[in-house]
Amino acid sequence: MLKGLVFIIGAYLLGSVPFAILICKPFGIDPRKAGSGNPGATNVARLLGKKWGFLTLVGDLGKALGPVALAKYLLRTDPYYYWWLSGVGLAAFLGHLYPIYLRFRGGKGVASATGVLLLLCPLAVGISLPLFIFSVALSGYVSVGSLLASLSAPLWVYLFCPRVPYMILASFMAVLIWIKHRENIKRLLRGEEKSWRKR
Repeated sequence: MLKGLVFIIGAYLLGSVPFAILICKPFGIDPRKAGSGNPGATNVARLLGKKWGFLTLVGDLGKALGPVALAKYLLRTDPYYYWWLSGVGLAAFLGHLYPIYLRFRGGKGVASATGVLLLLCPLAVGISLPLFIFSVALSGYVSVGSLLASLSAPLWVYLFCPRVPYMILASFMAVLIWIKHRENIKRLLRGEEKSWRKR
């Protein structure tokens, strides 16, 4: 149990690392005060270009994927293995949303959730990713793709990786992603959301 708790704490601390802010800092830009105000890959791409947005995406994916990958290897003999994996994934995800280093004001969690599910249920990501791309291409809004992909993810986990801890985790992450996108939803309803095409 102690090992699992150490993993959860470590995952949260790693998940709290604000890659968007670290990448923007040399340019004298704070993504929390520029663009959409969100410290995430999409906003960094808008502010600095796609290359830097991609690097932010890799960082946000990696900080969630890394702890889960390590836990999969080191906790594999634990009787509560799947619960621990889900707990570690959740901790990394929550670290991104509510980072201790930024007074608990973080990003929206799409990349981090993807990193978690990439190891726990790759097929769910394999289906959600094309849905995300198609939705963004069709609507012009990254937020629409994020909302639809996150909404569908629990269904794919239920169908292809039907373990109770994974289903609970996927559902919880989807709910939090939607909560974090509430301002985007309001802007979409008002017709004020920024389109990716107008960058």
